[in-house]
Amino acid sequence: MKFTAAAIAAAAAFLPLIEGHLFMNMPGTYRQGDPMPPLDPSGSNFPCSITDFSQADGDGPTLSPGQAGPAIKLSGTAVHSGGSCQISITYDQPPNKNSVWKVMKSFQGGCPIDVQGNLPGGGDPTTNALPPLQYTVPEGLPGGKATIAWTWFNRSGNREMYMRCHKATVNGNGNQGAFDALPDMFVANIATRDCKVPEGINVKFPNPGQQVQGSGDGNPTGGQCGASGPSGPLSGPPSNPPPPPPQQKAPVRPPAPVSGGACSEGQRECNGSSWSMCANGIMVNMGPLAAGTDCSTVMKRGIRFSSAHMAKRAL
Repeated sequence: MKFTAAAIAAAAAFLPLIEGHLFMNMPGTYRQGDPMPPLDPSGSNFPCSITDFSQADGDGPTLSPGQAGPAIKLSGTAVHSGGSCQISITYDQPPNKNSVWKVMKSFQGGCPIDVQGNLPGGGDPTTNALPPLQYTVPEGLPGGKATIAWTWFNRSGNREMYMRCHKATVNGNGNQGAFDALPDMFVANIATRDCKVPEGINVKFPNPGQQVQGSGDGNPTGGQCGASGPSGPLSGPPSNPPPPPPQQKAPVRPPAPVSGGACSEGQRECNGSSWSMCANGIMVNMGPLAAGTDCSTVMKRGIRFSSAHMAKRAL
């Protein structure tokens, strides 16, 4: 078989593309030609790095809540010094830009493999199997058709977000609350988010969830990196947060009458809870009002106490 110069040049140009990306080798994987690129910086092919979900390798596996899920199998040589990744789920099949993605497990460092740079090239990189990523399906999830995503933030190379997805069915009888309680999938390095992952770090996710492997060594930068909020791209820059509610000022109580100070014999003072009376030119705190009485009662001049009693209160 003879090859033209143009055919050889085209094949040579295609080889770096093959070596430049990782492949998901799972039943039900959504594909739109190979090699599949990272997410476009504009976010136009979010989610799953494709725009046409009509091609998939079957219906995908069945997941049982509380049990080990089917390990995510990847292949390739362009591992970009590892990094951090997540395994997430949505109940949209196929997913769309408004799908809600929830994290099942986070790998903070060493994902998909802990090496410096890339693996040696040569041969077909799609056959170079990487260590499978194990996870447990969270308990309490409802049953139904779902999509599972693997998202990756490489430690070295271009600042990108990789996303591969496969179809699945959840065999559960839980409720929506268990799904809603999971943290939102982390999204960064695309134009519809201000959040960025700097080069050279294994990013620590703001909310990695309960299943976490590794501790990471660096934080994302910018806005919209928080642990909550919508998990898909946003339509524009973040809006200004609403102003905090006005603080309620505590009511000012009049000071309690105290002993001491010059006064007129028999003079009384009352603040609604305790009262004082003047004896020998000194205000004497008489203590709290008795049950069933108020200031109008103690202010009556008919109340009298012996000198001995007043002297004792003044001590």
